[in-house]
Amino acid sequence: MKLKVFVLGILFLVDITRISHASQLDFSWSASKTYIHNKGTGGETRYIIWFYNLGNTTDQPILVPIEVFLMTDTGEKHLDTYYPEIMEHVVELDEDYKEGKKYQYAAIAKGELAPKATKHCVAMFEDVDPKAKRLDIFVTGISHFFFWRWRMIDCSYKITYENEQDYWKLVEHGMTKDSSHRSYEFESRNW
Repeated sequence: MKLKVFVLGILFLVDITRISHASQLDFSWSASKTYIHNKGTGGETRYIIWFYNLGNTTDQPILVPIEVFLMTDTGEKHLDTYYPEIMEHVVELDEDYKEGKKYQYAAIAKGELAPKATKHCVAMFEDVDPKAKRLDIFVTGISHFFFWRWRMIDCSYKITYENEQDYWKLVEHGMTKDSSHRSYEFESRNW
């Protein structure tokens, strides 16, 4: 009986530790938006814009090796890119925009996140097929460091949207072991 209580006590402590580590990062996002730059001209360019936030909920700095990737139902694959020339137009799509709000993108947002700090980020995907009816956005590097550091499980957060009359509707989201985005990432970076 004492051994059973002891084992249950250890399991309880392990669960508390696991729960506290799981809540180090506050990850939030808004619905994807479609933006057409130079609309009505011969030089139209179509973008999918996605805003998200990374917040450190602890009193210690944490490492966030984030990467963002988009895949469509038409087979297109896009890595997150930043286009400063359209940023002044894109900020108007952010529902939480306020004067002076600074935006980062994955390549500069990754790394150390200061205690109690929040990074406001934007992901931009250029020339996404206008026939796409479904978007899958994969975000890596936001799960517990144990998983990605030793590559034991290639977990990413997957957010799926479906197009409804030029509006991207959230269908599902959650952690996934779907690694279809990884092969493209390695190909595109010549790894």
